[in-house]
Amino acid sequence: MIDLNRALDLDDPDAGDFLAGLQGNIVKGHGRDFTAHVLVRMGEDVPAVRRWLARLAAERVTTAAAARRATRAWHDTGGPGEPFAMVVLSASGYRHLGVPEDRIPVPDEPFAGPRDGEYFRNGMKVPGPRTFNDPPVAEWEEPYRGRIDAMVLLADDDEHRLDATVHDVVTEAAGAVEVVTTERGSVLRKKFPRGTLVIEHFGYQDGVSQPLMIRQDAAEEIRRRGGTHWDPTAPLALALVPEPAGGGHGSFMVFRKLEQDVAAFRRALDDLAVVASRPVAEVGAMAVGRFEDGTPAVPTVTVDPDADPNDFHYDQDPAGSRCPFHAHIRKTNPRGDVPRVIGAPAAFERARRVVRRGITYGERPDLVEGGVADAPATGVGLLFMCFQGNLDQFAIQQEGADSNAFVRPGVGVDAVIGQNTAPAAQTWPASTGTVAFAMANFVRMRGGEYFFAPSMAFLRGLADAPGATA
Repeated sequence: MIDLNRALDLDDPDAGDFLAGLQGNIVKGHGRDFTAHVLVRMGEDVPAVRRWLARLAAERVTTAAAARRATRAWHDTGGPGEPFAMVVLSASGYRHLGVPEDRIPVPDEPFAGPRDGEYFRNGMKVPGPRTFNDPPVAEWEEPYRGRIDAMVLLADDDEHRLDATVHDVVTEAAGAVEVVTTERGSVLRKKFPRGTLVIEHFGYQDGVSQPLMIRQDAAEEIRRRGGTHWDPTAPLALALVPEPAGGGHGSFMVFRKLEQDVAAFRRALDDLAVVASRPVAEVGAMAVGRFEDGTPAVPTVTVDPDADPNDFHYDQDPAGSRCPFHAHIRKTNPRGDVPRVIGAPAAFERARRVVRRGITYGERPDLVEGGVADAPATGVGLLFMCFQGNLDQFAIQQEGADSNAFVRPGVGVDAVIGQNTAPAAQTWPASTGTVAFAMANFVRMRGGEYFFAPSMAFLRGLADAPGATA
């Protein structure tokens, strides 16, 4: 019996069956360079919808066990690896399939509140218990304003093969669902002196710090990066919950299309550098919490010189003189600020982490040799995805990022992703003393939905639902 309150031990005799019952990309990311996110609205022929989902599960969906085998094979051969697929359902999708309300997934972890289930059951268009500053639904991109019942996530290292898979999946879906929109993502990379790294559109290394829910993965990271200050280990319950009356496990997913105004962000850094009399690289590190190559603003060393530095804690910088409280990675993963400043338990803070699985979208001709010179203001961004056992884990992070008062009054919003119509000027370390300067509103949410990634047993069982084989 697998204990969700611990990281998974691959040596556990039940680990193989456990991973075979989960969809991939939750416990560990799929790792492909190209993605397609096919968002659909279910049709009125419910048996046809059930048959289509069950067929996807049988023929395409990648289990967590299969994903680990594919990763090992990729390391052995160098790629391009195997195609990846998963299916996630919204609450409206569950209802459309005829799932009773008492079988729709709900949070199941120690800090879940009485209203936390509202996020999933009501959907992203309805404000939840926490307040964050997304644009009104009328300003979302048109495909996201209506009902979205499911998303099929397809991924591959071979973009042409992914194109063919998308075509086949959409063709197979005909008569069962309507494709609302298909978003395409691709990994963005940049060369640094220490190697070629995955970046996001503002230009900073992305995906460095992730909660690790497999014991052996966490041990390997600590061996290479160090574990004096930070433990990346996380229990399975950080992302997984039991399905009601189903016997399997799944995970809540947040999907948000976030547009990044790269031009405005760079102008702000240039202006701040002048005001603070510090190099742009330094003020950028104070805004993000890391330098462009991923080096943390808080001094950090690694055991392996080739490892990504991540062994730090904000007990090393309690006043925020190196990494201000409004820095992006400090806002979203406070590493000790919550117990130190607010007084909440350290266990509560660690339980609010999310498992990020996003990917960049949009073309960057300004990064291509001989391309245009100007950074984009629109058309590029992040297809943000994260998994968690309770959607409040995401909500508390987004609320804190948008708030002028987290972790304490007057701090200001997250300098990178904070959305606020009245952002307070943050306090920035300068060459002498400090300066006040407002950085905010470089990221705009364009639409999204809350989903749940069902177990393989649930998806396969749809073929046995009444009328599904008619």
